[in-house]
Order: sequence, then C-alpha cells, then structure tokens
Amino acid sequence: MTAQVIHLIEEAWNRYIANDVLDVHKLRPEIAHSWQRCRNFKVDPFGQQDLDSIGSELKDVLQASQHLIKIARPFIHNLYGFVKGSGFQVVLADNDGLIVEAIGDPEIIKKTKQVQLCPGGHWSESVKGTNAIGTAILEKKPIQIFAREHYCQPHHYLTCSASPIFDPEGQMIGVLDITGDYKAFNPHTLSLVVAAVSAIENQLRLHKTTSKLYVSYRFSNTLLETISDGVISVDNNGVINQLNSYGGKILGVDPKLSIGKHIASVLKKPSAMLQVLSSGVEYRDHELFNEDTGKKINQSVSPLRDDTGRTIGALAILRENKEKQSVRRGGSLAAKYVFDDIIGESDSILKAKKWGRIAAGSPSTVLLTGESGTGKELFAQAIHNGSSRKDRPFIAINCAALPDTLIESELFGYEEGSFTGSKKGGQAGKFELANSGTIFLDEIGDIPLYTQVKLLRVIQEKKISRIGSSGEISVDIRIIAATHKDLKEEVQRGNFRKDLYYRLNVITINIASLHERMDDLPLLAKHFINKLSLKLNRKNISASDGFFDKLKTYSWPGNIRELENAIERGLNMLSDNGVLVPELLQFDSPAPAKIGERITEVKSLKDIERDAIVQALNLYKGNILKVSAKLGVGRNTLYRKIKEYDIK
Repeated sequence: MTAQVIHLIEEAWNRYIANDVLDVHKLRPEIAHSWQRCRNFKVDPFGQQDLDSIGSELKDVLQASQHLIKIARPFIHNLYGFVKGSGFQVVLADNDGLIVEAIGDPEIIKKTKQVQLCPGGHWSESVKGTNAIGTAILEKKPIQIFAREHYCQPHHYLTCSASPIFDPEGQMIGVLDITGDYKAFNPHTLSLVVAAVSAIENQLRLHKTTSKLYVSYRFSNTLLETISDGVISVDNNGVINQLNSYGGKILGVDPKLSIGKHIASVLKKPSAMLQVLSSGVEYRDHELFNEDTGKKINQSVSPLRDDTGRTIGALAILRENKEKQSVRRGGSLAAKYVFDDIIGESDSILKAKKWGRIAAGSPSTVLLTGESGTGKELFAQAIHNGSSRKDRPFIAINCAALPDTLIESELFGYEEGSFTGSKKGGQAGKFELANSGTIFLDEIGDIPLYTQVKLLRVIQEKKISRIGSSGEISVDIRIIAATHKDLKEEVQRGNFRKDLYYRLNVITINIASLHERMDDLPLLAKHFINKLSLKLNRKNISASDGFFDKLKTYSWPGNIRELENAIERGLNMLSDNGVLVPELLQFDSPAPAKIGERITEVKSLKDIERDAIVQALNLYKGNILKVSAKLGVGRNTLYRKIKEYDIK
C-alpha cells in the first residue's frame, strides 16, 4: 500500500473522529460503512474496548466451538507454516467474534495480547470497532483491514486479513484471520486465508457426508431389525452382506457370524438366490425346507440393481410357512372380537355399542370416529361378527401405513406387467379379497385425493378395476371406515372429497376417548391385568387401591392403547409380592388441556418472549452465553431484547 494512500486514510480517520465528517472518496466503501456502524455502536475510538471480555465463560465457548476447532486446527497450523517467522499470528473466532484459537510468532502474540487478540477476546465490531474479524462477520465476505482503517487507535499498528467460515447449510460458524504488524503488510495474505477457509469448508462437508452415511447405516440396520420377516441380501458374488435377527432365527444361524460368508454356507439350497443373480428376474413364493430347524420357509427373491440397471446383488424375504395362516399383507382375513369383548359400562360406550349393534343389522356404510387408541377396529370387528357376513372374510387395512404409490394396487389389485416388479399373473386387491364380506378402511382420512375418486366409484357401483385392466369386477362388500381426523374439516380444507364424505357418513359412531369415560377405567385396568398376567406368566396378581387412584389422575392421551402399555410396564417391574402399587406407574406424556376447559387468560407473544428471557436469565444466573444458546438467539439479539423489555 503506497504512502499516499496511507496518508489519505490517516487524514480521513482524524477528520471523522474529530468532526464526524466522513471523506468517503478517501476510503473503501466497506471501511466507510464500518466506521459509521462503529459510531452508531458508540465504540470509543481511543479505548481498549475490553468491556465484553468473556473471561470465565471461555470454557463454554470452547465447548460450543469444539467441532469447528477440531476440523480447523490442522489447517490453522498449516497456514501458520506459510507465515511463520514473519511476525504474524493465525486466529480462529466463532460467529460472534469470540477468539477460540490463536497461534503465532512470540513477538506478535505478546503485543496482540495487550489488545485482547487472544483466546477469550471479543472482536465483534460493536466491541472492537472496525477490524477484519468483526467486519467480515457483518459483511459476510473476506476482507483485509490495514493500519488506520481500524476504527480504534490502539489497533492502528495492525494489518488483518479475515474470511468467514460457512457450514454445509450456508450458516456462518466462524472466522479465520491472519494478523501482524502493518509494516509487514502483504496484499496476498488474504488469498492464503481464503484458500485455508475453502479447505476447512470442504472438510466440514466431507464430515457431514460421512456422518450422514453412518446415520443411514445405523438407520437401515435398525429398520431391518424391526421388520417382522426374515431379510437376507447378497452381493453379485453371492456373499451375504445383510441378515436380520429374525432371518437368522428362521435359518438357525447367527446373523453376525454369517455376514461375509457365501449364501451356500447358510442355505443348503440357495438355487433361488443364485438364479436371480444370474438371470436378474425375481423369484416369488419359493418354498424350501430347512433340515437343521425343521421349518418350512417361504422365500421371495428380488434382484438389486444400480442406476444403470445392472444386477449388483439380490434380496430375499423369508417367512415361516405355517399351515393355518390368517394374515395377508395389509389386512387380516378374520375378525375375532364381538360386542361382549368391548369393556365398559359408561353411558358413552353403551351408546356406541347400541349403535354398533344397529349397524351390524344394516348393510349401510359405517364411519367410526374417535382418537387414536380408542378401539375403533374392535368395534369394526364386532359389527362384522354381528352381521350376516360374519362367516365371510374381514379385511382390515391401515390406509395411513401404505405409501401413496402402493395404496391403489393394495386396494384394487393389478394385472401382470402393469409396472416394474408386478407379480406374474397379477394380484388381487383387498376389495376382491373382501368380496361377500367386510372391508375395514382404517385412517380413511389419509387416502390421497386421486384414490378417493376410485373409492367413491366402488361404493356407488360395487365394481372395481385392477390397475392395468380395462375390465371391471363386481364386488359385494360391506365398508366400515374409521378416522381420528375431523373429515368435515378436511373437506373444507380440500383434503377430502365432499361426495365421498357423505357416502361414508351414513351410520356414524363416535368412540369416546378414555378421559371421557373414566368410570370404565377400573374395569379396563382389571381386564388388562388379567390378560397381561397370562401373557407374562405372572400368577396371583392384585392391585392396590392407590394403584387405581393414580390411574384416575392421568388424562390418557394415548387412550386404551396407552393404558394397556402402562399396565404391562408395571407388571414387568413388579416385585415378587404380586401387588401393583402406584410407584409402578410411569406415564408417557403430560396431561393435555381438557376439551371444553375454559381459558381465562391469553398472553401476548411479547409477554411470552419476555417471560422466557427472564426465566432463562434466572436459571443460568445471568450467563449470557448459556441463555443465548438455550433460547436459540445470538448474543447481540439477546442484548437488544433485554434492553427492549427493560429487563434488569
């Protein structure tokens, strides 16, 4: 930088500090804007500005910045290698301008420590005036500040080059800076900083990708373990790379010891999987006999392909082949509950059972409403078993559990070749399977609009068309639908067809939530205690009065399902004396406000925000760093809010 330019900057600084006159033609625009901000921040141009040193809070700052420090540290040392011995230091700050790391030549470290350019120093513009770190934060771009371009006189001997660091989401998380005596100024220093920041940001992206891959790996493993079927996959050489626990149980092998072995070492007759690997054609419902376990296994194998369509492996779904199997994918074929199985003597449940018996004697469509966990499927089965169709199929399907891409094929079936992966010979849908019986459409409110059109036609015409077919199949079915949503409100929102709603809403039965029928709580609790005691092989179980009293103190947002879970949890924790006591009850969630409960006061959003700040300040004893982290706002924003709300 030439002596003439330095002289012009010095003149501009002296005039602005003395007379508040800004000679913009003598300054870079970013410097002029920064000086004006400093004047608005009331920064003392002659002071050390040590008012916001974080001191004892440095430990918390370092903890919050651990990830950035760990990633950036190798690049900081590498960058220092380029400037070592030239009187410079490399500094890392967080996104508030708080110094968290510094390395440099001893002489510059000693000098800059006097102006707090060291770990624990706060170099935001509002504290230290115009400087490369604070100005880069506000400008959100790399910047170099030279000598008297610094707003504060104690920093005039410095030259600083800084660049902000952004995470993969585009959020600024820190600043990298090189600082030295202005006499050693080099215009290329900023390029070194920018290159180092680019390397740090690349490493942050790589770390995030690696973390995502690890999470994805853990998720896929967890997902495999939750599947109720056995799952085994192999690569294109027939080597096992996945086998879940249930698959190991069916095959009689240890899944962990099987990974990495050839499929032939686990399946004595692996012909189906090897055939799929060689042909690339899926194999459905192949039965094999496991001589080691004596089990018949039903096996379906599909090829695994890459983006080019090349076969890179195969995946098999294994199921035990049981002779009496009453469950098909997506719905059961039999209803086992009757109205006498529905526990309760409250007015609401007696009324629902009365309407249920009326519905059982009618062919009309039934709509069951009520919160999740109230037992809507129990009523659906009882209505079916009380009807003239009781000896015919009962198909239950949860509409919310099916992806939008599968729901049509599940409900209406498809012809062979309708889409990639379709079965040879096609497949019947649930309406065909329910022919002459009852179909129970649970969570009907989650069916997409384009499927609602076809469902409406089934109700009106009693005919269905498989996907890929131009023909129609007549069906004689009784439809019972259920939902926890307010369908009338869904109609108004445009999420549910009005004509379909009125077709379904012929006989409507509302199943009361558990907190609306608390009189039934003791009966339900005793029923579940007896039922679950048998399941858990616990004998001579009783419950104290206090146990029943505590049950009544909870609102049961999860309804009967939550009650059953709570009692089963208590039985598992039960000691040998066989008496259920209040201490064994652990509730999953706090009680919600009761429907119809009168609200007497509503706070404004500003009052809520002020209360939250006051509570956080009290909780953390005025520690601004911890409060800002807890509330999810920046320190400067928090200071502004404290001033705005006049919080002492």
